Amino acid sequence: MGAGTRERVLREAERLLRAGVAGHVFPGATCCIARRDRGRWSYHTVAAGSLGAGLGKVAPDTPYDLASITKAFVATTALRMVEAGLVAPDLTVGAALSDVRGEPGEAATLEQLLSHRSGLAAWGGLYLDVPHEPGSPAARRWVLNEAARREGRGVGQCEYSDLGYILAGEIIGRAGRGLPQALAEHVTGALGIRDRVVYAAALSPDAREALARRAAPTERCEWRGRLLRGEVHDENCAALGGVSGHAGLFGDAAAVARFGVEMLDARAGRSEFLSAATIEGALADRGGGSYRLGWDVKSGPDSAAGRRASERTFGHLGFTGTSLWCDPEREVVVALLTNRVHPSRANQKIRAFRPAFHDGVLAACGF
Repeated sequence: MGAGTRERVLREAERLLRAGVAGHVFPGATCCIARRDRGRWSYHTVAAGSLGAGLGKVAPDTPYDLASITKAFVATTALRMVEAGLVAPDLTVGAALSDVRGEPGEAATLEQLLSHRSGLAAWGGLYLDVPHEPGSPAARRWVLNEAARREGRGVGQCEYSDLGYILAGEIIGRAGRGLPQALAEHVTGALGIRDRVVYAAALSPDAREALARRAAPTERCEWRGRLLRGEVHDENCAALGGVSGHAGLFGDAAAVARFGVEMLDARAGRSEFLSAATIEGALADRGGGSYRLGWDVKSGPDSAAGRRASERTFGHLGFTGTSLWCDPEREVVVALLTNRVHPSRANQKIRAFRPAFHDGVLAACGF
């Protein structure tokens, strides 16, 4: 990216983020735009706004609760483990998790869980009914069992499911010395972002405290009775102890963009991180909806990826106000991290902001 284009992109990204702050879309945000030009990737990070009232300004490396972007990292961990022969895509829930045998979800395969075709329900307020101390081994067993019994549209039907990813995360964790260790060994460590994309709950007490001091806060949780900062926003993940396949990761924008860049390089056959065949298989159309294995794809002109993104664009959204989009034709990755749920999840302005932001950035890039 030439100096003129770089400055234009940075100015436009900052202008849009400032407009989002002024329009109360979020208190603050950071983004990283990665673009491949002349065979090399360049990364450009911008921050705007504050962490929250009286909490200081957002920095380019501010950690955000990634919410469901966690799913893309977890699915990629599974793919790397499949290529290493550590787990099989046709492994069933019942075979991997003996404590959920006999439940409706026991026949779902790891591939079906990761591609949102497990037959399990989209969501459920499991945390409200846990009869054990949240985060305890007993609570974790109860949530897993309950997730496996909540039926949705039917096996093979496309239905975005947090519950499916709760079970997938447990399968991956049991095959890889725990989910945080599997993620670090197979994905974040391999990409050089091991300390920048983390399960906050798996950190040491001192490291958790340090993360909380830097992280953007999300919402005041009535169930937990406190403002959440450096602690997962998703209540079901919290009931599991803060580590799950569907949520729990914190990260900064440049690290998230680095992950997206590796996905594009792998798809183009430029990386040994994953084979091109593996990533193409993950992104293959399975029918019935836009969800793929670990990812969503641009679906129509109203996509959060915007109108200027190519039709081959894939990515993921996060409930807290985060997103990652990877465009293989433009060779552009955009990681946008916000805490739009602060102070309240009732704020839905991010829906209109996301496509406008991506269109503005791509236009500044010359697309």
